[in-house]
Amino acid sequence: MKIALIMNDNSYAGREYLSNLCKNNIKVDVLNIGKFPVLNTNEEKRCGNLWKPDSVKSLLDFHHFHYFNSLKSKDLLEFLKKQNYDLGIQGGTGILKLNIICNFKSGILNFHPGDLPLFRGCSAPEWQFFENKPIISTCHLIDEGIDTGPVLKKKKLNVCLKSYESFRASIYPETSVFVSEVIQDLMNKKIELKFKPQDEKMAIYRKYFGDDSLLELKSKFI
Repeated sequence: MKIALIMNDNSYAGREYLSNLCKNNIKVDVLNIGKFPVLNTNEEKRCGNLWKPDSVKSLLDFHHFHYFNSLKSKDLLEFLKKQNYDLGIQGGTGILKLNIICNFKSGILNFHPGDLPLFRGCSAPEWQFFENKPIISTCHLIDEGIDTGPVLKKKKLNVCLKSYESFRASIYPETSVFVSEVIQDLMNKKIELKFKPQDEKMAIYRKYFGDDSLLELKSKFI
């Protein structure tokens, strides 16, 4: 199975996924998009400097990196057509359009940190905790919508609940374990790429957890 992970340059989530894949001896191509700083100040602040994924430099000897200026780059599209990838992994990049998705035989998998379709949106982990629900990651196929693609598998994440910062810092390291499990199972033919459509009647897009709501949420960790 020929697999590529697509991510923005220095993506924390992408680096976390690649590190765990490396630990499990799973090599993938990396489609590295754009130029971004090694240090993501927003993630550092949100995670209290607790999330420290391996550097790209440390991953170069294992995974094969390919560099592109943007998701709209003609070089990227030409490269994808030649490579004929079986499967993609969303490793933290912009919204992927059909012109990219269609170049992967079986599509691109996303690992959303929310129980779909009940917890859509970027604040899904916060809303799950706020509503006293398990922190679920959903492996689903990317389509043109946001968190709307059919579901392959779900997993409860063993997150740290010592503080909000430790909670956020543990989400993607835990998700990276799920990524490797799914890819290993697919490669070993323990599971098949059979997807279940989401029930749109159950779908809820959760609003962004703003600063005021975040203060209330943080008090629940004390």
